[in-house]
Amino acid sequence: MRGVAAALAAACLAAMLLPASSAGAADEPFWNSRPLGYWLNQLRVGDSAARQLAARGVGEIATEHGSASVAAAVPLLVPCLDASDAPLRAAAADALAPIGAVAGSAGPRLLMLFERDPDAIVRRAAGAASARIEPGSARLISTAARVLLHDEEPRVREVAAATLVEAGKSSMAAMPAARQGMHDRDPMVRVYAAAVVARLGSPESAVPVLLDLLHASDGAVRAEAAGFLADAAPADARSVPALLALLNDDDRTVRLAAIDALGAVGRPARVAIEPLWHLIRDPDEEIREHAVKAIRLIKEESTR
Repeated sequence: MRGVAAALAAACLAAMLLPASSAGAADEPFWNSRPLGYWLNQLRVGDSAARQLAARGVGEIATEHGSASVAAAVPLLVPCLDASDAPLRAAAADALAPIGAVAGSAGPRLLMLFERDPDAIVRRAAGAASARIEPGSARLISTAARVLLHDEEPRVREVAAATLVEAGKSSMAAMPAARQGMHDRDPMVRVYAAAVVARLGSPESAVPVLLDLLHASDGAVRAEAAGFLADAAPADARSVPALLALLNDDDRTVRLAAIDALGAVGRPARVAIEPLWHLIRDPDEEIREHAVKAIRLIKEESTR
């Protein structure tokens, strides 16, 4: 009888614990049909491949549910930044980026990787994460300036220059690096460097660079240059004609960027209203929507 009683007691205890455990898992955010707790455990005990996948899961959960939801993952991701294999270091940096300021403890290590890691993919991921974790900080600005000047990989220099763009006036100490970046051999680096110089108060130096990059072979470069030109020099007599020419670009991304830029220019772009009206009949719905919005912005600015 004692054996039967013990078995019944064990069964009752299991029945009592199971709903609580299930409820706890149900309260957790999920990714790829697994709760956060599963991915945290993989970060603790998994092999390199499992930890890379877990890092991706944490990053996805942070993006969807907010950084607070994955705060417990930060002390597990930071050691991954010291892993011997570069893919895991990169995965950890990618995961920390959407966590943002909550991952502040990872800041110093990420900045070191941004500047010194032997793998360019890791440097790029670490730079992007640093920019989201401590945007505009003095140590981020100084590191990004050095990376912009010295890194051999264009994609890493692009991240450095973009970081300085996002930092705005906080990037003043990096002005010499940005000025040099306008002569970089990579066109996207030149776009971002010119944007930095313009935002820091020297649009007269930046505008010629941006106008030249409107003719770059890469559509992504043309699109970025269009947006930053509107931001840097909306009243410059050369800006509106240059942007109007892009309305006929073969790349729809460039056309969209030009339309948006003309809307951002506002009053000086009044001559663009008629060409934009022609786009109201464009077969591309997104082109039509952006054209209508640009016309409205130009008209609103013109009546003020």
